[in-house]
Amino acid sequence: MPSLRETLRGHTAAGHKLYLILPRFDLFSDDLNEVVVRQDLVDEVEVAPCRWLRPLKKFRALSKRFSGKKVLPYPARWILNMAMLLLLTVSLFRAARRVTGRGIQPDLVYAHNQYAALAGFLVARFLGVPNVTRLYGTFLADLIQKPFVSLRYPTAAAGYRVPSNLLICANDGTRGDEVARAFKVSDSRFRFWQNGVDPPLSPPNLTRREIAERFNGALRLGSQWLVSCSRLSYWKRIDRMLHAVAVCKNCGGDCQLLIAGDGPERERLQPLAHRLGIADEAVFLGALAHDDIWALMNVADIFMITNDVTNRCNPLYEAAWAGLPVVSVVDSSTADLLQDGKNALLAEKDDVQAMGAKLLELCRNQALRNRMRKAQKELAASFWTWEERMRVETRELEALVANWKFDCARS
Repeated sequence: MPSLRETLRGHTAAGHKLYLILPRFDLFSDDLNEVVVRQDLVDEVEVAPCRWLRPLKKFRALSKRFSGKKVLPYPARWILNMAMLLLLTVSLFRAARRVTGRGIQPDLVYAHNQYAALAGFLVARFLGVPNVTRLYGTFLADLIQKPFVSLRYPTAAAGYRVPSNLLICANDGTRGDEVARAFKVSDSRFRFWQNGVDPPLSPPNLTRREIAERFNGALRLGSQWLVSCSRLSYWKRIDRMLHAVAVCKNCGGDCQLLIAGDGPERERLQPLAHRLGIADEAVFLGALAHDDIWALMNVADIFMITNDVTNRCNPLYEAAWAGLPVVSVVDSSTADLLQDGKNALLAEKDDVQAMGAKLLELCRNQALRNRMRKAQKELAASFWTWEERMRVETRELEALVANWKFDCARS
């Protein structure tokens, strides 16, 4: 994902050596899919075999089968998450010991996400170096006032509870700063940063016609192109977009929703598009390379995002950078980014009729789209690029290591 890729790239560009320790398989897919890493981003990759993962996945599948539901019962989820956290901690710790056993002495241990936080802390303390935890978002903000949150959601809480010298939390709309305050994380070791954007040095040179030809004529050149870019998970709520497109079409609008991304919801969304009568208006492009996403945004007309949890994410930043007007939902996480009537048209999350009407209005009003494009460009000028974002982070981490060494030498 861009956040991890750009973090690795940023630290490499700063002249640091990176030793990346990973589980062999994707922990959260139903199948045993091996993790693939771009070798040019790191100096060395050490893979933790995680042989325990196969029986854990079987337990997950059996639990779903016996429950008869797509979502696991809470007790089964709790057992699985705790087992994965503890077993992964052991696996990552052992993999780290293999790295240091080859004579490599790191200056810092950097744990990406809550599942790696405990391993990062233990490895750092074993080596006598500082540790950093990086979190990409949280679902705890709406639960934090309920009793026994740390016990009920131990893995999610671990990212905040496990000691670290620095805790970096993404400002992605999930209110990680509120969770940090509730867990009494001191401001001196907490950083709440928005992700960067990595635009191309020059606009992509692919035309609409070339992109349409690439997808075998499924894209209509004369239609308004709406872009959605995300993993096809339930909480992304692509179904809202499909309903809105159906409303727009039934009112005489001519648009196509170009859905970039793949995931478990695709098998549910494609039949839904057929039932709504928009099989030709909903084009599933599958997973695309980052440069292809930029090329698509460069020639599209509108960007759509209708997530449940938060809509403050990288695709929205990139859409602003590309100058795309937005049709989205009313969401406090984007209140400072999307202003209804200025750079976006917003509807309540479950009012697909209103969303379809907003979409129709934007499709038919070129002057409105032009005004919104200008407003989006002004907004994008306030964003960090990934290069700027990572310069801030590398300075912080270099200062952390320097202070740690100074304190060790003085003591």
